[in-house]
Amino acid sequence: MIIERKDNVVHMCEMKFYSEEFTVNKDYHFVLERRKRLLHEHIAKKATVHNTLITTFGLRKTEYFSDFVHVITLDDLFLR
Repeated sequence: MIIERKDNVVHMCEMKFYSEEFTVNKDYHFVLERRKRLLHEHIAKKATVHNTLITTFGLRKTEYFSDFVHVITLDDLFLR
């Protein structure tokens, strides 16, 4: 999902349903980099792309976890 804001920030959202924390490995890191490059071809030059992860249980801290600027969990979506 792509969310384009008026302040020139574009959220490239990834949705992942896992029974544990999601892990970004080297291969997935390159997938994200490729998607980001492709997106930059279709948005304003001055726009910034933020990788955003929407997932069930969060993100495991690995060498590549910082690829995601924002992480949204089910608790964030359904807090009462």
